[in-house]
Amino acid sequence: MTRHRIMVLGAAGQVGQSIQHLASHKHLPENWDLSLFSRTECNITNPSMLRDAIQRTNPDLIINASGLTNVEHAERDENLAMATNFHAVAQMAAQCSALDIPIIHLSTDYVFDGREHTPYKPNDQMNPLNTYGGSKMMGEEALRHEHPWHVILRISSVFSAFRRNILTGALALIEEQEELRFVTDIVSTPTYALDVAQAIVTIGKELMLGKADGYGTFHLTGEPIASRFDFVEEVMKAYEPFTMRRPKLVATVCAEFPDYVRRPPYSVMDCAKIKATYGIDQKSWKDGIRDAISILHNAGRTPRMPR
Repeated sequence: MTRHRIMVLGAAGQVGQSIQHLASHKHLPENWDLSLFSRTECNITNPSMLRDAIQRTNPDLIINASGLTNVEHAERDENLAMATNFHAVAQMAAQCSALDIPIIHLSTDYVFDGREHTPYKPNDQMNPLNTYGGSKMMGEEALRHEHPWHVILRISSVFSAFRRNILTGALALIEEQEELRFVTDIVSTPTYALDVAQAIVTIGKELMLGKADGYGTFHLTGEPIASRFDFVEEVMKAYEPFTMRRPKLVATVCAEFPDYVRRPPYSVMDCAKIKATYGIDQKSWKDGIRDAISILHNAGRTPRMPR
């Protein structure tokens, strides 16, 4: 059996840790040898460090799960957002082109402006509203321009049992606050990071087998459509067996937060293409919430927020 060297950038992030979770439960192909790189092992904003890591690993596939995903941070530091989400991706594309290997790259629903009222298709026009979305769009374009053997996987509102995210943040607030205020005027389709990791494995296996029609841009999200209020309401329901806390949940709108970074009000994405190409179905983010809380509980990391 031919062995494949799989390089994972962003190993300490939600999707990176989810890939490691799958590996620890023997849910990766037996012939995959993972090379894991967090920011400590490879700071992707350092061009020589990134180039050396790729050349030293000499991978058969790169999974880029790295990036600056904090929307507020990106808005405050545009240079870092561009260095991480654009320039580093452009260099990855150049290295993959030189080595003649495929890359799976994670992007976002925030490349769209949210002015539509039907789910966005992968080839719909991009028009980001903020620095984060703009930097991710430019990273996508760099990949398309530089290297045809790419899979751009757009995901949305990612959550998991790992790191700080919309789920773990909500759990912390449940323990700390008497009243929780979340908006109802922004809707998307939250995505469980373990579902993303499983999709990456499916895609990677097919690419390693030589799937010629597997490249391009794809959407992968959970279902159904939800506002952040809807999401937190479901978190509270799933968390009830693990806490005595019952804070009041209040619906609000973005206008009540004057420093709120502009976000697409509707960023629901059409996932038909990934189903047709790879047979990957959308999964329920509600099931993902319950699974993530179970992982936290089994690891002894509830009720307090995981670090």
